[in-house]
Amino acid sequence: MKIIGLTGGTGSGKGFVSDMLRKRHAYVMDTDLTAHEIIKKGKPAYDELVEYFGRDILGDDGEIVRRRLGDIVFSERGEKLAFLNSCTHKYIREEIMRTIEEISPQTDKYTAIVLDAPMLAEAGLTDICDVIWVVYADSEVRVKRIMERDYITEEQARERIASQKSWEEYKALGAVVIDNSSDDENVEEQLDALM
Repeated sequence: MKIIGLTGGTGSGKGFVSDMLRKRHAYVMDTDLTAHEIIKKGKPAYDELVEYFGRDILGDDGEIVRRRLGDIVFSERGEKLAFLNSCTHKYIREEIMRTIEEISPQTDKYTAIVLDAPMLAEAGLTDICDVIWVVYADSEVRVKRIMERDYITEEQARERIASQKSWEEYKALGAVVIDNSSDDENVEEQLDALM
C-alpha cells in the first residue's frame, strides 16, 4: 500500500486535506496525536522525559503537562529541544512503523496510508514515504486562517508562520504540491487526480 507523507506549514489547511483523504478511504495517521500518546504515563517516552526534565513537568495526576514541558523547551531551546525531539521522534517512528505493518494488508479497506506530519523531515519519516505531498496556501490566506482558528492577532499569526520552515524548504523535499489557497472544490479536484 502506498505511504503518503503529508506536510505543510501552520494555516496551510493540512487538516482539511487529511479529512478529504479520509473520505477517499485513506488511513490517516496524525503524528501530533501520536506524539501526545507516547508521553502518557506508562508509555515509552514518559520515563525518559521525566528523568531528563524533572518532576516539575508533571501535573497532580502524574501525567506530563505538555504546556509546562513546552515552556521549558522553547524558553531555553538548544540542548533541551534537541533531547525532546530525539526522545519523542524515535518512539513516534516506532508507533508509525507498527501501524503501517498492521494497516498495509488491509487493501480492501484503505486506498493509502497517510502520515499527517508537520515535521515530517525533522522526524526522519521521509524515507518511509513513497511520495511526499506538501499543502500550500498563500501567506495572507494562512494568516487569516490562523487568526480565525486560534483567536490571535495578525501579528501573532505572522510570527507563527515566520517561526516555521520557509516555503522553499518545503519545496526542497521534492514534493507534490497541493494548492489550498482558493476553494474546497479546487482541493478536491487535485486530490482526485492524485489518488
